[in-house]
Amino acid sequence: MSRTYHDMFRPVYELPSCLTWAASSVLLTALHPPMWPVAAAAVVGASALRGRQAIDLYRFRASLSALRVETITVGDALAISKRHLKLDGAKRKETDGKGGFWLGRGFRWTQQHAEISRQIMFRSPEEIQGPPSWLPAPILKSIQPKNFVPLKADSVGVSWIHGISPDEEELTLPIEALPGHTLVVGTTRAGKTRLYELLTTQIVHAKKILIIIDPKGDKDWEQRVRKECERAGRKFLYFHPAHPSKSIRMNPLANWNTIAEAATRIGQLVDAEGTFGAFAWKTLFRVMRAQVADGMRPNIRTAKEYVQNGVEPLLESLLKKALYQRLGGAWDQDLDTFVEKQPRGKTSPFKSERLEGMAGKFLSLKIRDEAIEALIAMVNHSKEHYSKMIQVLEPILEMLGSDELGAMLSPDPLDLNDTRPIYDTQKIIEENAVLYVGLDSLSNKIIGSAIGSILLADIASVAGAIYNFNDKPEDIYLFIDEAAEVMNEQAIQILNKGGGAGIKAFIATQTIADFDVVFGSNAKTGQALGNLNNVLCLRVKDPAMAEWIATSFGKTAARDVRVTHTTGSGSSKSFTEFSGSTARALSEVEIPFVSADLLTRLPGLQYFAFLAGSTLYKGRLPLLQ
Repeated sequence: MSRTYHDMFRPVYELPSCLTWAASSVLLTALHPPMWPVAAAAVVGASALRGRQAIDLYRFRASLSALRVETITVGDALAISKRHLKLDGAKRKETDGKGGFWLGRGFRWTQQHAEISRQIMFRSPEEIQGPPSWLPAPILKSIQPKNFVPLKADSVGVSWIHGISPDEEELTLPIEALPGHTLVVGTTRAGKTRLYELLTTQIVHAKKILIIIDPKGDKDWEQRVRKECERAGRKFLYFHPAHPSKSIRMNPLANWNTIAEAATRIGQLVDAEGTFGAFAWKTLFRVMRAQVADGMRPNIRTAKEYVQNGVEPLLESLLKKALYQRLGGAWDQDLDTFVEKQPRGKTSPFKSERLEGMAGKFLSLKIRDEAIEALIAMVNHSKEHYSKMIQVLEPILEMLGSDELGAMLSPDPLDLNDTRPIYDTQKIIEENAVLYVGLDSLSNKIIGSAIGSILLADIASVAGAIYNFNDKPEDIYLFIDEAAEVMNEQAIQILNKGGGAGIKAFIATQTIADFDVVFGSNAKTGQALGNLNNVLCLRVKDPAMAEWIATSFGKTAARDVRVTHTTGSGSSKSFTEFSGSTARALSEVEIPFVSADLLTRLPGLQYFAFLAGSTLYKGRLPLLQ
């Protein structure tokens, strides 16, 4: 089946035709030939048709030279959002599960748009003319697109990308596509914050659980979410290391299915591999397992104290309980008989003879207790070797378990002087709250990254529990800005399996290289990004990122019209005789659906959206007042 090819940059041949038909109608009216009313009606119709075609072409060219910017109140935005989310006013729930979040205005990007964009990029600016200046002002105003803003000489990006389509519609991000998670790409000042504000405002008013992890701590975004929570009557929770007095306290080790998970959350932050990394994890695991056996809830601060100062107090507490359970009230008799006499020049590894006697008595009774046995092995371990091996572990424990940050991440519910509320991921979900976490990475990137990683690990653990035990999990929206700074194995697990637990993640980055640096391999980056089924791409500057996004959008075909002219004359003929021919050929070439060059030239607030791996849109975001 053939397709009609239109050159949108040719001369407007329809205008002379329109005027000719109009003149013909005037002539027919004046001369009154036979059946002139019928003929006049026909030529008037032909004139109107050609005039409409000419106006459409001028409208297209006016759209190319216009920048569209829309400012909207929050109330109006929420009215549009409510219509697209298909919310029941009473219960505030999706009525059919097929709604979507409003993404501004735009159009579906098709083969025709890809073809026109290729034509424009192959032309010089002088060849791309706007509507003629002689058009009457009312007509010129009528063909200009809505929300028209004159272009400035210093405008960022090119307006014609969105201007390829003069017509727009309201775009939505379908809820059905969100369990596949969403990648948000955009360079600085491209409009990511405005996108976050638009989406999170709708999520807050839809009464959904929202968790935001923002490494740089964007004040506009935080203020927007805080204000919308006030409007919607939602609980807003704030965590920021730079503002401890305004923050809640959070225990990132509160939720786990096995104690190994808690040890792994800290162990994965250790900058070491091989023997040193394994020893650090083993130390944390032994300490935390013993804490649980002693009836305590592990946290970072107590783990730091036992790792640095020794596990003797914890060992003594466990030994007392074990011996009392076996021997009753007489458990502490004759402890000195179990104290080994040390050779001359050597000292006991135990800090007191009483503790050594308790350990000796415990071992003599052949009681099997892995937690106690592991602590005894730690005490007997060479102090010099132990100090050397935990050097990789101590810095991260010191950073997260000391001073004010230690109090924030290892909350003590018995501290009556600290009235800040205590939360964890499970409690946030149960209370249907909104959490904003600012990591203050601009001040201290290492600590910010560590906090983000350990919180993501806690979210992954809660997601696992939800997946295993909840039949109908709540929708949990997770936004991670500058995601490469906090990504870890648990974050990949959230992307892999979090959809079944109700998690709908939005992962934002500027370049692929950020992930390569964190993961150390392009394969790991591919594993992380391969779990993101939706892509929202604002302007990017990294060529590799632009090429990756363009490749993921797929390819289409563009048509080229080639015109050839040939002339010649035979040597036996008169010099006045010649031959000539003209040929036109229509051919197709394969091109990207969206060229990588377009992604690097987008104006602020404009984006391409590839949703659920099927539909491609070109859109623009509104500015919320």
